[in-house]
Amino acid sequence: MKEFALDLDRFPDLPFPVATVRELRKAGRMKVRAMDRQLLVVWNDGAPRLFADSCAHLGLPLSLGTLEDKAIRCRYHGWAFDTDDGQVVDQPTLHKRQPCKLKRFGALIAGGLVFGWMGDQADATQIRERLPAKVLDGFSLFRVTFRCPWPLALFSSVDYAHFPYHTGYKPAYKIYSAFRRNEHAPGTAFPSKVASEEDHRITVRIEEADRSIHMYATASEMDDDSVNFFQTFVTPVSAMETTYWECYRPRSRNPVVNLLARATFRTVTTRLLNGEDRVWTGAAAPNFVRGENIHLSENDVPLGAHLRKFVFPRMQASEGPSTSGSSKPRR
Repeated sequence: MKEFALDLDRFPDLPFPVATVRELRKAGRMKVRAMDRQLLVVWNDGAPRLFADSCAHLGLPLSLGTLEDKAIRCRYHGWAFDTDDGQVVDQPTLHKRQPCKLKRFGALIAGGLVFGWMGDQADATQIRERLPAKVLDGFSLFRVTFRCPWPLALFSSVDYAHFPYHTGYKPAYKIYSAFRRNEHAPGTAFPSKVASEEDHRITVRIEEADRSIHMYATASEMDDDSVNFFQTFVTPVSAMETTYWECYRPRSRNPVVNLLARATFRTVTTRLLNGEDRVWTGAAAPNFVRGENIHLSENDVPLGAHLRKFVFPRMQASEGPSTSGSSKPRR
């Protein structure tokens, strides 16, 4: 494939997590780095709002300010802005009010997460449809920063082929396999194929592993219909940096199995994510984005399909008409 140059401005309708509901409710406001911007997300009595983290006066980050009843006040000159619509509500240093407002983006709650996007709040219904129909709540969460583009980070969550090469994977898999119904051996071939495709989702099936993978623009689901259910979300921080959100909730009705499963997630899974997954994606990313001598295979169908549906059309729109098919990965 050709050079993979991401322009995040081409993705204004891309939903990405900015906080958990629990932590935003407790904090009231949080600063977030996403889409090459510094942003401020505000709880706003359960109707979250996302603003540029910049006072409309002289640009001081409002994350340095104070949160009042229905307003956030800048520490520089005391100007205050409504937490719902961003309109200025107080300018104590002025005799004559000067109309202005914060730059506002979209935000919504789904499951236990707060999502933002770089478009209008009026588009919330359409944006919600780009996410899984049921976003998890009551999950165990691990966040880690990957130094790679968000499609590559998202693929890492469903890349079956690299799992067996993690240090310590095989002993952990022997325990996990006791709860599974198939005998697929790690490291053996398991070609995947697109089973169905909708406007907002691609479903990929791996028959050998008896598993379905659902790919969304910024989310993936790994469903083996047994103990585990993973939902992964990604927040593009910049073209080459991604915040990776692994949300996990076991399916079992057995409280002991659930306890052991969550403990395994908090120890084994998080260690793999923060270790080799983070290192490998970061080390591969510079070569991957150059596109030289990159060959996607039958195991990489989730990545290839995701790029084809959610990424390449925006990139091609920014570059003008393509004269060849070189932008698509070879399989």
